[in-house]
Amino acid sequence: MWRNEAKIKSAHRHGRDRAEALLKNRLVITIELILVVTLQIFQAIGWTSAALAYLFFIGWLSLWLRRNGWRQLGLNRPTSWLGAIGAGAVVGLVCQAVSIGLIVPGLSRLTHRPLDLGQFAALHESVPQLILWLTTSWTIGAFGEELVYRGYLLNRVADLFKVRQAGWIMGLIGSSALFGLGHAYQGIPGIFETFLFGCGMAGLYLAGRRNIWLPVIAHGVYDTVALVLIFLGLVP
Repeated sequence: MWRNEAKIKSAHRHGRDRAEALLKNRLVITIELILVVTLQIFQAIGWTSAALAYLFFIGWLSLWLRRNGWRQLGLNRPTSWLGAIGAGAVVGLVCQAVSIGLIVPGLSRLTHRPLDLGQFAALHESVPQLILWLTTSWTIGAFGEELVYRGYLLNRVADLFKVRQAGWIMGLIGSSALFGLGHAYQGIPGIFETFLFGCGMAGLYLAGRRNIWLPVIAHGVYDTVALVLIFLGLVP
């Protein structure tokens, strides 16, 4: 009986090993990423409004099947919380200042279209809306989006490449492009502006030795400044 149990366990481990090896196959990774891109396109054209939730589930399932977890993607305690909060806050403030003062005006002139912030119209001078949007921006926006785009997608794109440095570069560009597409509701300037912001967050993630908390904090501060400015009527 013990031998039969040992054989069953061995067969189970062997099956899991084969499944894990299959999930690391480039063809499988490509199919996985095609599914992700399709979902992001569906959201951009209005066929779904919950692409982030689907992407999170795909990321979680992919990691579980490969016997990995979010910790392997950087969801670890930073070396110094004070340092992470300080660095993230500074990066978020600088990115927002550059966006408002340079990137958004430049893109609007280039595309002859303004940044579409219609989704935030009810936020103006509404404290309940401000609280709601701040809560959403830190949970779904900062934490959720960074976990999906910088954690899961950047690393999954990098898995396609044998040369790791090339993989990180393509992962940075690819995940940021999908991040930008996910903000199509802000119009063409919003897509490109978010793409550039995503590149900055991906660079911060890689520079911080793939610790996800740095871009989470920077993203949260970036969004907080934007929401407060809209609330005060300083952003049309």
